[in-house]
Amino acid sequence: AEEPMPPDVDEAQEAGVIVTQFEGSFVPRSHPGEGVAKVLNDGTEQRFLRFEDFATDNGPDLNVYLTTADADAEAGEFGASGRFVDLGDLKGNVGEQNYEVPADVDLNEFDTVVIWCVRFGVAFAAADLAPTG
Repeated sequence: AEEPMPPDVDEAQEAGVIVTQFEGSFVPRSHPGEGVAKVLNDGTEQRFLRFEDFATDNGPDLNVYLTTADADAEAGEFGASGRFVDLGDLKGNVGEQNYEVPADVDLNEFDTVVIWCVRFGVAFAAADLAPTG
């Protein structure tokens, strides 16, 4: 008799099952910051950085960076002199929101989320991401 085929691991992914690949909590920097940052993936190349229960101060010219510096690093390591990927403008200083992570970004290297004030060169809040697997 033929052995039944084991279920294909990819089937769950194809069904669009969303898994959390990385997760971290926001800590305040120059301003209050709270909430959770997660990197979600549905089995495709597309990944999203999601903020949940997020809150920080409102400010001018706030962007979301992924950076190689740790959440408690000197502010200078995040901005102009640091290595970072700019995910775009902060969509809101309170609440859930999603940002697409470019496929070529290595999240084991760019493993810190920073809410960065471009105009004044300060970090409002930051979160170190750790693999959840």
